[in-house]
Amino acid sequence: MFTLYDLPKYVFLCPSTFFIIFIFTVSLSYHQERRAQTKTFIRKNNGLKLLITFFIFQALSWNQALVWQNALLQLAISFTFIQLFIVLTILFQQNRILYASLCGTAFSLLIFCPLGILQFFGFHLPFLIPISGPASTLGYRNPAAHYLVLNLPFATYLAYYFWHKRENKKSHLFRQLLIVVLFSTLALMAIIHIFMETSRTAILALIVYASLLPVFYLFQYKRRKALSVRIWITTTFAMTAVVILIIGCLVIFPKSRTRVMQSVHKVGNLSILEARRYHWGNTLQMIKSHPFLGVGLGNWQFTYPLFMHSYARDTCFNFKVQVQKTHNDYLQIAAESGLGALCVFLLLWGRQFYLVWNREWQQENKGLGYPLFCSLLAFSIIMMFSFPLQLGYSRMFFFYLLALGESSISY
Repeated sequence: MFTLYDLPKYVFLCPSTFFIIFIFTVSLSYHQERRAQTKTFIRKNNGLKLLITFFIFQALSWNQALVWQNALLQLAISFTFIQLFIVLTILFQQNRILYASLCGTAFSLLIFCPLGILQFFGFHLPFLIPISGPASTLGYRNPAAHYLVLNLPFATYLAYYFWHKRENKKSHLFRQLLIVVLFSTLALMAIIHIFMETSRTAILALIVYASLLPVFYLFQYKRRKALSVRIWITTTFAMTAVVILIIGCLVIFPKSRTRVMQSVHKVGNLSILEARRYHWGNTLQMIKSHPFLGVGLGNWQFTYPLFMHSYARDTCFNFKVQVQKTHNDYLQIAAESGLGALCVFLLLWGRQFYLVWNREWQQENKGLGYPLFCSLLAFSIIMMFSFPLQLGYSRMFFFYLLALGESSISY
């Protein structure tokens, strides 16, 4: 049911999730206000209702599964993460816990990036996979780059947050400046590492959200105040710096530049999708045959051989290689759990963008909407060409983003 590469993630993730839920449940028995808050959230939150509806569609697909054990295991994992989502949403309404989690997420780059640099320059450490760059810590190039591009906005935001805090509070000035330099360095290292990995999906996500962020910022600022010349100059300067940084990384790392230029030259040509067009075409035929309940949660890889020639012969499925993922999470959801599940998922995911765009964040966290928008957008792009919802760490990060968005609502 799991390869040796996938299994360790769930061996650590699931027990840790249950431990967090257990501690939270015990703490509710000692805190009446939090217990009432949790009950209100479960009763009123529309995001949770959509998430439970999505889980119900996944459960209904269980009868269609060829390998029911795998479907049952995936259901157990999804149920565990839903509980974690409830816990995190309630906890994130406390600013100290919210910022502690953001700092923990950003500080993970402090371990990830230096190890990747050592590997990239040929220092093969005995406890890491002998792959160049930060992929050595995750086993493959794309998941490593995706990890970086999703965490980068929060590291950048923390640098901005502590810089702004320095202006409001003059005490401990040196310590705050040190923290600003640390998070700025982590963000810069993350950007450089994304280009080390030569992952076109991650580079595309970075370019898209870097381009849209000024637009998002200006529209949000205009809702509160009139746009001044200073705001336009600051935004233009920041955008120019990002463009120079991205172009500089493409110049420094020729492999990434070559892969990006190949994609640019092939725009409009199906060959840009490489083997994915076979996965997607055959999966569409699978959806056509099982439109309502799908083929069973976690059963795409077992059902795919029956459809591998329905659109076109898949060159990535032979005696040497057997493709196990659709390389498109949207199609995989529809294939495994039905079109109804896909519609509910899109409503749930679209709700997060709606909350970021329209919900006035608490006064202390007003800037948090910007990095959350970037990470949501990056995740959306990655889901189009890869399979983050099928991997342990990124699936947990998905629920983390949901919790951040829903925590902006107070009941």
